[in-house]
Amino acid sequence: MTSNTKISDIRKYSDFCGFLSLIENLEIKSSIGWRFFANNVFITSKNLIVDELTNTQKTISFLQNNKFDKDFQILDENFCEIADIERTIKNIAQNIVLNDIELFEVKKFVLISEKIRLVTDNIKLIEFPDLSKVVKILDPENTSMPTFYIYDVYSAELALLRKRLKTEPSQDLQLQILELEQEIRHSLSQKLKPFAGNLLVALNNAACLDLLIAKAKFALKYELCQPQIVENETEYSQIFNPEIKETLETLGRKYQKIDIAFSDHPVLITGINMGGKTLLLKTLALSQMLCQYGFYVPAKTAKISLVAKVMFSFTDEQNQKQGLSSFAAEMLNMNEIITQISENQNILVLIDELARTTNPKEGAAIVSAMLEILSEKQIKSFITTHYDIHNATCCRLRVKGFVDNIENINPKNIEQFIDYQLIEDNSNKTPQQAFRIAELLNINKILIEKAKKKL
Repeated sequence: MTSNTKISDIRKYSDFCGFLSLIENLEIKSSIGWRFFANNVFITSKNLIVDELTNTQKTISFLQNNKFDKDFQILDENFCEIADIERTIKNIAQNIVLNDIELFEVKKFVLISEKIRLVTDNIKLIEFPDLSKVVKILDPENTSMPTFYIYDVYSAELALLRKRLKTEPSQDLQLQILELEQEIRHSLSQKLKPFAGNLLVALNNAACLDLLIAKAKFALKYELCQPQIVENETEYSQIFNPEIKETLETLGRKYQKIDIAFSDHPVLITGINMGGKTLLLKTLALSQMLCQYGFYVPAKTAKISLVAKVMFSFTDEQNQKQGLSSFAAEMLNMNEIITQISENQNILVLIDELARTTNPKEGAAIVSAMLEILSEKQIKSFITTHYDIHNATCCRLRVKGFVDNIENINPKNIEQFIDYQLIEDNSNKTPQQAFRIAELLNINKILIEKAKKKL
């Protein structure tokens, strides 16, 4: 993801870190709200993100105050009724005569907007323009009904002609009525033109408020925290993946949250298979993206340094183009990463199991070389590996692994016996626990013993 990348642009690519699947759970009520959200961009301005997070915090405060429950219910009900009338508003601004359907859409919207405005007098989040004069134009009989008709009160002549038509039906009278009705449509369109700007502001503000409330509910639902935006080191206390956590808890299992901090240098992560290394990288990407799209993040506390771009390479989800092998596709990804970091140092790079599909000797060399490049460029980056990496200039972390004093494991709940916390590991060796895992899973002993003899 890069600066100004829209949500709608992300949907064109694979959902590597689960960002898209997670945000599908947003409770946006209006079609204009979803369109507004799709046009949200990856923000790199600290001030813009702080403003968005502050507004979310204010909204959460209102949501948690039972005094405003009725107000939020009214907002939800009205958001559901809002149609996207941006094109109609532009027609008004361009002196295009509206038809009855368009006039109905405008009337319905302004009635809704006025209801929202009254509620926001209590919930002071976004200010709505006063559209009561527009209501008077389109609702001359003061019915407050979301319907539209060329009312008799618009023209005494029209009222008389309609009355005559009931007793003297004729084609000539019908044509006169049609001409008068069109004149009234033209007049109404002209009367609405001065309000085109306020109508557009009200429409955009409704979308913005709908999304803001959805973000606040989203933060409460997943127990997200408001990140502090910092200049240097990114630091998470008890970071977690919301969807995986929810899935495990639904199954009655516990999700282990972890702590991690990093700055402008590469981090090499090793550990056993099933040790959560890939999930950690995806969660770091997810949290960075959530933050820079103006969301709270999945952690107890978070300090986040903003980046201009997030780049991924996950070997289990390679985009194999034109029949390329996993390794070839991965090398093309590395080439693109190197090109990008040469142009911009402020990038977060996340690489999972680099070169794992080639032989260990060459694979380890590629990992070491990539770490060296990332270190030279001072790039915020992570690489996970199973290779032994020697003399690399980087921070080394290892997944702690299996807890002590266990004799066998049920494959269905193996994660209960793994400690996913990261610990510093300055050795050049990666953990070798394949045999232990096989033994704990009660795999055939003949296979394990023969394998041990091969070492």
